[in-house]
Amino acid sequence: MRSHISRLMPHDHGFTLLELLVAVSILVIIGGASYTAFNVALDIYQKSESRIVMTQKCRTALERVATDLSNLQAVQGDESLIIVSQDNPIEEGISRDLISFVTLIPTDPDPFLAELNAANQTVVADEDINQEELVSDVQRIAYYIGEDITRQLENEQEDGLEVGGEFLTTDGEVAGGLALYRLSTTALEVETVIQPLLESGSPPTEDEVGNPIYVNIAPIIDQITSFDVRYYDGEEWYESWDDTEMIPTSVVVWITVAGGNGQQRQTNANTTTQSTMVYLPMSANFSEQPGEAAAGGQGG
Repeated sequence: MRSHISRLMPHDHGFTLLELLVAVSILVIIGGASYTAFNVALDIYQKSESRIVMTQKCRTALERVATDLSNLQAVQGDESLIIVSQDNPIEEGISRDLISFVTLIPTDPDPFLAELNAANQTVVADEDINQEELVSDVQRIAYYIGEDITRQLENEQEDGLEVGGEFLTTDGEVAGGLALYRLSTTALEVETVIQPLLESGSPPTEDEVGNPIYVNIAPIIDQITSFDVRYYDGEEWYESWDDTEMIPTSVVVWITVAGGNGQQRQTNANTTTQSTMVYLPMSANFSEQPGEAAAGGQGG
């Protein structure tokens, strides 16, 4: 009787091997699809964030260049205030140009200028006159691409090597990455700082008689791949500007930066290019426009 009852009662069964395989397969498919969707969304977010950062870098650098160009100083016949340019095309779409010019740099006023400003503001209290020119300094500026010294310092300090090397870079790729540098100096003559920079790749710190030269070099933007400057004379565009008697009416600047995790990348898919055009007010003071022979190579 007991055996008959036991046969009628259902037995507790676990999952069969086939059921387990089916369940695991379904979980793997669902997990793989979820991971793929999450990974795609994360990749899109990271690329968008990287592009926003690159665009902001470009705009910040272009604003700095545009400010200096807007304050460009030039006097017809004064060769110490000439524009110096160097066109360095690397390959199609990539250039490492150099531009140097004299500009007004706002500086902190000394007590005498502060007192003079206060006196002038008292006299012309009813007039809206900007006294900024009283607290400005004239300096020669140069923008150029060079090896990223910040990374070079980090690498050489880690390796215990002495820091050195050239700033100006016109060759191909470099291991440490590239940066756009802004050089400022109170030596307005081209022969004092800019010419040695073009010849040796680094600016001097002393003149011929041993007097110190004020030179300040600061990186403006890192991970840069291209810095392209072109010049407009009112009729045509030029790749460089070699005229010592005239200045262009406007200048256009292109900056291209690469994305990535701190590493320089040359792929077009991961770069951002921004540009700006700057009108040079001082060009209105020049009596005539330069001819084709006076300017540099013709731009595209």
